Order: sequence, then structure tokens, then C-alpha cells
Amino acid sequence: MAEKWIKVASCAELPVGKMKRVDIKGHRYLIANAEGEIYAVDDLCSHEEVSLYLGCIEGENIKCSLHGSRFSLKNGTALEEPATEPIGAYSVKITQDLIFIRPKN
Repeated sequence: MAEKWIKVASCAELPVGKMKRVDIKGHRYLIANAEGEIYAVDDLCSHEEVSLYLGCIEGENIKCSLHGSRFSLKNGTALEEPATEPIGAYSVKITQDLIFIRPKN
């Protein structure tokens, strides 16, 4: 089966330090440009299901605005309590200044 890549943004839409939320088939993703690298993770914190879009990028991590949980943008690992469960992290590719992700099936 062929890989399914979905276009989510242009590179111009996502300068360093910016984020974008996208909804693909009812699942929300957060696309983030952290230090010039583009990442795609689940938009919801695994602790209280609050949108991580409301948080802030700190290095290669995203910090939840509600209780301060931090997650790795590289692999979704929960780095700081109260969250203990990871969030999903997804493959990203850039082709002709367009950002694509390989979303959840």
C-alpha cells in the first residue's frame, strides 16, 4: 500500500516559532516549526485533552498551557508531569516548499 501524505501548509505559512492546527478526518494535528525544523504531533495534551496550539514552543518541545506538561516534538514523549502518556508524532516531508504529513490511518 502506498504511503498517504497530506498537504497541511506551505513553508511560508509556518516561520520559525509558529504553529498551525489542522483537522484531517476528525483528528486534530499540530504542525510546528521549532528552530527551523517542522514537526507534526497530536494537538491534544494527553493529560487533560487541551489543545497544545494554545501552548508554546520551547526548543524542540511543546508546552501545554493548562498545567505545564511538556512533550517532545520529535517523538511525542511526555517530558514533564502531570502528563505521563505520550502524544502521537507523525512523519513530515517538505516538497517544493509545501509541508506534508503522514497522518493517523
